[in-house]
Order: sequence, then structure tokens, then C-alpha cells
Amino acid sequence: MQAPYPRTAYAWYVVALLIVGYVVAFIDRGILALLIEPIKADLALNDTQMSWLMGPAFGIFYVTLGIPIGMLADRYSRRNIIIVGIVLWSLATAACGLADGFAELFAARVMVGVGEATLAPAALSIISDYFPRDRALRAVGLFNMGQSVGAGLAFLLGGQVILWVTASDGIDWPVLSALAPWQVTFVLVGLPGLLVALLLRTVQEPVRRGYLQVGSPADSTAMQPQGLRAALAFMRQHGRAFGALMAGNATITIIGYSFFWIPSMYARTWNMEPAAAGIWYGIVLATMGPMGVIVGSQWSSRRYARGESDAPFSVLVIVLGTAIPFCVAMAMAPSAAISIALLAPAMFGLAAGSATSTAAVIHVAPAQFRSKISAIHLLVISLAGLFLGPTSVALLTDKLFADPAALRWSMLIVAAVVGSLGVGLLASSRQAYRKLAVEADTWHG
Repeated sequence: MQAPYPRTAYAWYVVALLIVGYVVAFIDRGILALLIEPIKADLALNDTQMSWLMGPAFGIFYVTLGIPIGMLADRYSRRNIIIVGIVLWSLATAACGLADGFAELFAARVMVGVGEATLAPAALSIISDYFPRDRALRAVGLFNMGQSVGAGLAFLLGGQVILWVTASDGIDWPVLSALAPWQVTFVLVGLPGLLVALLLRTVQEPVRRGYLQVGSPADSTAMQPQGLRAALAFMRQHGRAFGALMAGNATITIIGYSFFWIPSMYARTWNMEPAAAGIWYGIVLATMGPMGVIVGSQWSSRRYARGESDAPFSVLVIVLGTAIPFCVAMAMAPSAAISIALLAPAMFGLAAGSATSTAAVIHVAPAQFRSKISAIHLLVISLAGLFLGPTSVALLTDKLFADPAALRWSMLIVAAVVGSLGVGLLASSRQAYRKLAVEADTWHG
């Protein structure tokens, strides 16, 4: 007999704290996108070098540490793992503001990735153990809302900080007074994460639930965390379902990370100030992103409650297929205003897809290697997004077009090609996922 679930109010308090952590993570991860133009000017960098700071520098350890951290999270305190990670990435973000060259900035971004690698595998595992199965889908989806809110706030707050620092003609504080506005921005957005780490000390480690019974009901070995080899074997056994999920979520991450170029696209195409472009982009992200997450999560939960075992997967196919045309049209717009209007439904669909794709993975992952499967999934989609998203756009701009003003056409090509492939793979694999989801329902009684 399993222990009762924690009180609902406390469970949602934990989710709220983890969402705040995710918001802080994405602010610290994404603020660089708003600072591309001033960093390029001060450090004499090109688009390809900036793409390496946005993607590979952050992603080198963010993706490779995910699986080891997932293994630790299946055995040790998930809360403490997250706290250590938040402290590390917050200090590293502030350190970006002290860099005065490409190498130093690259090293600081690497450490941001190391810290942020702790959050998703451990947090998703905690959330799934705080709620019954039907409500866990909604909780996971709301956690993913932190990505959209954080991305929006990164541009909103970053734009406001840049405007404030520029208007004040410097800041008369120790250390900060000698820094450029983009450097001050890094410092000011990095330090608040330390407060979140302190608040997470109030979170209790929940009882682990939903173990796959690999032996008899009395076989205690079935209740123990299993190794990485067992997790990979399970994923290979259901390769069509997990492969499609990875393809679908990789589509979202590649396009999402390519959107880091949007403020620069508006600046180069329509002569908008980077700070103003960031504020408008932040408004879209901070409003349409959470709306997409909420709608996607609620829709999945309601369809599951009506007996549709593969609800998160089927919703993913619909919302992603709807979003891609808007991603393409946004780059073709004749004006910044029309582009922003088209960007809104694009971000709504991508956010809904991100929430449902993550929930779809947790939905069919047995408890004894849930964190490891989450980490493997995160590894694949992060490799795709971080290494292909910003860099593919930069290479097309620098090498194919050889014209910084052609940035929007590079973004159009990436969205059209990647989006078509991802939606096609998802649509062809729904039956395989449905079969696995029906089996997963039996593990929870």
C-alpha cells in the first residue's frame, strides 16, 4: 500500500517554487539574446561566434550532465540537487557581466549550463510524486510554463534594465560603475536566483511512486532505482513512441532557440532598437507562452480524464502542426507590427507543444528510471535545440547569404524545414505511443 499523497495546497506550493526556479533559469539562459548587438560591437564578434555563446557554450555540459544528474536524482535528494544548481547558475550569470572577451564569456556560459542541467530531471520527478496521475499532467504542464514566462521576462526585464542603465549614464555602485550596460544587465539578473535557492529549503522530498513491477508483487528489487542501461532498454523497446516524442520536442527546441535571433531580426530588418525589440518580444512570450502552456495542459488533462490514454501526445500533434505556419509567416511579414501579430499564435502553439511533449514523456516513464528517461529526452532535444537552433540561423546568414540583413530569411528556412519534418514524424507514430500509454495506466493501479 502506497503512502498518501501530500496535501494538495502544499504540493502546489512546491510546484510554484519550482516554476519560479524555471523562470529564473530561463531568464539567466536567455538574456544573452537581447544583448547580441551591444556585445558584438564591444567585443568585435560575428553572428556565428554569438551563436556559439547562445548554444554550444551553454549546451556542452547542460546536455551531457543531464543523464548523470538524472541518475543521482533517482537515488538522492532531488531538492538538494536543484538548490546546488541554482546557486551555481546564478553566480555564473553574474560572472558573464564581468567578462571582457569571448573566452571569458564562453567559460561563464558553460557554467550557467552546468547549473541549469540540475533543474528539469529532478523537478519533473519531484512533481510526478506529489500528485495523482491525472493531476500530475497538469502540474508538469504548469511547470513548463516557467520556460515561457522566463523567456518573456528575460526580454522584458533585460530591455528595461538596458534602458534604465543607459538613461542613468552608468551606475554609481562598486564594480558596476565600470561596466558597460550589457555587463550590468547580466549581474542584475543573475543574483536574484540565490533567493530562490534559499526558499527551496522549505521543500520536502516526496515518496517515490509508480514503479514498474519487474518481478512479483513482493519482489523488493522492482522498487529500487534501475540503472541507465535498463532505462535505455525500456526506451528501445518502445523506440517508435520515444523517438517520435524526441523528434517533436526537438522541433520545438530548434525553432525556439532560433527565435533567440528575433530581437536582432527586428533591429536589422525594421531598425528597431534592441531594447525595444526585446520588450515587444518579451510581451508576446510572457503572455502567449503561459496561455499556450495552460491550454495545452488543461486540454491534455481533460482528454485523459475522458479515457484517452495518449492525450498529451495527440494534443502535441495538433498544436505543433498549427504553430509551424505562423513561425514561417512571422519571418515573411512586411512590417514589425505584422510580424509581432503573427509571432503571438506561433509562440502560443510552441508553448502548448512544449508542455504537452514533456508531459507525454513523464506520462509513460516508470518511476524507477523516470529521472533518467527525462534526462535522456532532455539530452537529445537540447543537443538539437542548442547546437542547431542558433547556429543554423547564423551559418545561413554568414555563409549562404553573407549578409546580416538576410537574418529573417535564415529563420524562415529553419522553421519551414525543421517544422515539416517534426510534425510528420509525430503524426506517423501516434499508434505506437497509444499502446505504451495504455500499458502505463496499469502501473498506477
